[in-house]
Amino acid sequence: MNSEIASFDKFIDDANKQFISFLRNPWKEFDSKKPVEKRVKPEPVKPVVYDEKKDPDTTPVELTIEEILGQSTKESKQRPQGRVIDGGEKVTFDKPQKKVDNTNKRRQPVDTESEKPQPVVKPETPAPAPVPTSQPAAPATKPTCPNAKPACPNAKPAAPSAKPTCPNAKPTCPNAKPACPNAKPAAPATKPACPNAKPTCPNAKPACPNAQPTAPTTKPVVVPVTPPAVKPSAPTGELFTASSDKQMVNFCGQKVYVDKSLKGVCSIGNMRENAIADAYEAMCKADYKALVDDCRKVKKELNLNDWGIFLFVREASKTLCTDENAAVVMQQFLLNELGYKSKMARRADRNQMLLFVAADCQVYGHPYFTKDGLNYYNLTSNESCQFYMCQEDSPKAKSKLNMQVNHAPALNAGMVNSVHKNRSGSVAVSVDVPKSLMEFYGSMPQCDYSVYVNAEVNPSVASKVLSTLAPLVNGKSEAEAANLLINFVQTGFQYATDQEQFGYEKPFFVEELFYYPYCDCEDRSVLYSYLVRNLLKLDVVLLDYPNHIATAVCFNENVSGDFVTVGGKKYVVCDPTYIGASIGKAMPQFKNVAAKVLKY
Repeated sequence: MNSEIASFDKFIDDANKQFISFLRNPWKEFDSKKPVEKRVKPEPVKPVVYDEKKDPDTTPVELTIEEILGQSTKESKQRPQGRVIDGGEKVTFDKPQKKVDNTNKRRQPVDTESEKPQPVVKPETPAPAPVPTSQPAAPATKPTCPNAKPACPNAKPAAPSAKPTCPNAKPTCPNAKPACPNAKPAAPATKPACPNAKPTCPNAKPACPNAQPTAPTTKPVVVPVTPPAVKPSAPTGELFTASSDKQMVNFCGQKVYVDKSLKGVCSIGNMRENAIADAYEAMCKADYKALVDDCRKVKKELNLNDWGIFLFVREASKTLCTDENAAVVMQQFLLNELGYKSKMARRADRNQMLLFVAADCQVYGHPYFTKDGLNYYNLTSNESCQFYMCQEDSPKAKSKLNMQVNHAPALNAGMVNSVHKNRSGSVAVSVDVPKSLMEFYGSMPQCDYSVYVNAEVNPSVASKVLSTLAPLVNGKSEAEAANLLINFVQTGFQYATDQEQFGYEKPFFVEELFYYPYCDCEDRSVLYSYLVRNLLKLDVVLLDYPNHIATAVCFNENVSGDFVTVGGKKYVVCDPTYIGASIGKAMPQFKNVAAKVLKY
């Protein structure tokens, strides 16, 4: 075994020696492509408020679809800006790319602690009574039989003084036919039905041919109430305990202690190839494996995705090196040792080192170059430039950064409470959001929408949100429950565009809606999609318009409204930004606009 270990270590050493020899060769000059911007048209400054007079109930329409994009489809196909990336093109380093215009700069994220969002115009008060499901249903509206077909929509309601039927009452005669749709309500003195009465016929047909359903045709939604999560405690263990042989790294508000054998080892006197190769070789000769092992442990114990380990390596390198340029060389070294495809470069117009990393999805707002069909992004800048780079890759670099958040990061420091209520006050959710997690998500570049839709939610936040809403949707039909949830998202969160709040486009993860003061259409769609999938167990797609994002839900019961057909299934439009509109109502300006369907 010792012989095999020694042989493996020798192979690793030989691989590093080979790469160091490549680094000493003259680097070639290339251009980075300018960033791909997500939004071409700005979102509405104000949310659209439903007006029943301007948009009365009409016959539901099937909306047109421009394209259906799956999770594996790069969203850069939707609205590319600047130079289009050809996924099948193999760009080699032997022929430099053309220079690109680098005037299209994108503002960096702001520190939300030091810079508050600009004030915005609050949404106007919507027309009254848009969503009846926010109030508890009157007892008289409950069906006597779960399979009973509806009464006529023109029937007048029962007199207010009428007494409700007995809660244990069994439905009336199975052969009874429904009353006339124009019949007047029963007199107040009507006595409740007998509790021993036999049930009505489930196949009885209504008298009115235009009758609309008042009861679901499927079983009511039943959601198990999730018990409140135990408040997470601070992580413990060797990585979180200070010692003399460890270096403290401040990672998203969490103190992490890692091996410091490489502290001061990486130093470059100048920016020439030999100086950079010497610094890389010095780290190879040092005792670096303990630090690499600590990086792997950090990823495992904090449940970090690949972006998280990239971020940690960047912070650790800055702490262990004396200057930014040496830190970039160490980042390249550590990422290569961890198996990630990364390439350092030297700017042509100044003495500055850059780092490009291969990602598994489209990343917006950051310059990049393409090699062997992969996009390598400069994740610390938004400026395109010319640069010099070694043509060869490290033999250890095998993997791309996976930006998906398959496990909720265990970052629970600095809880911040927020309370969100719908307009009527019937739904209220109080959540404690970890500030450290918000710092982590704030550092992530803008990616495909699949990253936000599919991300696992922090267990404490998820438990609180779902356990609060579950009792409110239990026992309701799918349509009633979906209406309650959409009313909560529509009226429980203040609207503002990302440009107003941040100065740049930033889709939210679910937790971020409960942290920042404002949100826009794609953020609400991400939250509504999460709630419907977890509380109602229904499939949801996103409808991507040129300047708007909405959702559509595939119900098990027959729900009327505007819809799209995806894979032979009907998805009813549910727009969480159409303030006051119930499910099934698409914004009038988008009824004749083809949407791209994002099915994740």
